[in-house]
Amino acid sequence: MGLIDNVFPGGNSPFQPFVTVNNVSVDNPGASLTSGTAAALTITTLNRNLKPPEAWNWNFTVQRQLPGDSVLSAGYVGHRGLHAWEVYDINQPTAGALQANKGVNVNYLRPYQGFAEIQEEESVGNSTYNSLQVSWNRAFKNGFAFGVSYTLSKSMDNSSNYRDIVPDTYNTGNLWGPSEYDTRHIGVVNYIYDLPFFKAHDTLSGKLLGGWEIVGASQFQTGTPCGIGTNNDYAGVGEFGSFGCGSEGQFWVLNGPVTINTGAFAGPVTNSSSPRYFTVNASKPAAGTFNLQPGVRDSIYQPGLQDWNIGLLKTFTVNERSRFQFRAEAYDFINHPNLCSTSGTGCNVGGFLNPTSSQFGMITGKTTLARNLQLSLKFLF
Repeated sequence: MGLIDNVFPGGNSPFQPFVTVNNVSVDNPGASLTSGTAAALTITTLNRNLKPPEAWNWNFTVQRQLPGDSVLSAGYVGHRGLHAWEVYDINQPTAGALQANKGVNVNYLRPYQGFAEIQEEESVGNSTYNSLQVSWNRAFKNGFAFGVSYTLSKSMDNSSNYRDIVPDTYNTGNLWGPSEYDTRHIGVVNYIYDLPFFKAHDTLSGKLLGGWEIVGASQFQTGTPCGIGTNNDYAGVGEFGSFGCGSEGQFWVLNGPVTINTGAFAGPVTNSSSPRYFTVNASKPAAGTFNLQPGVRDSIYQPGLQDWNIGLLKTFTVNERSRFQFRAEAYDFINHPNLCSTSGTGCNVGGFLNPTSSQFGMITGKTTLARNLQLSLKFLF
């Protein structure tokens, strides 16, 4: 079996047992431990009936020749995933255990006495993917080529990442929802165009001013979803799990629909009147309970992305075997700002998905994607 980087059987007792101590000095690291009492062991393990993940893929495509030497394709692409792995704490106390036993160490309330968390990998994850994929392409001819593609898709699962630790071990029925990577709309445009100026390459003007070529590619896509929650133990089980793209441990209750205020940018300096990217009436779960509300996972779709790239190329022939190629390339050449919330290079996460934060629902950062110019000269021989 391959390496699973969130389950380490080799780190279990008696190989590498560990103890957590707080508020002690280097000279006496065990000062906070009760004399003669061993700390409860944290164990990671695999289910004895763990199944290998399974995937089924199918597609159906039709093509049609169109005028202008172009081809239109339309296809359905589907996927079904079974037995994906996710992590359960099989030694989790029942919800409300700490509220019902004030002042009691949580490890005394667990099903298996003498152990702390027992994180077990189980093959219970499932997923579906359905998409319409359309493309229109023209092969390079008479100095021009282009391609346009669009994908409308929907990906659903009950765990998008095997590092997820489910919040409630005993009830995971509400975790089915959009995948963390569910991107509903994606469009890509690419093109090549030989500029029709000074095409006579056997003349001096043609050699110096002709033969320029424009190439470009642009991408547009909608954002991916996350859920609303915090790393607080509202359920009273001594832990809060780590589930979802924002690592929301225990989901908050959504009292009504989520409203997306497209394009709202609050930051980087915010106050109570700053615009919010989304608004929703959310409340924390009642003490001693998990929020088992359907649809609470991945309920907020984050901002989308635009990326515009273009290049200008020219080849200078020296002889039959060697030539120079000059390239002027501009990435994100229109310098379009892309908002970011919980992921992406250079993003300022803030409190976008944290209902207890003053920046809840506010986007305070942008991606580092910005206009970038690059010049190069190659010698080919």
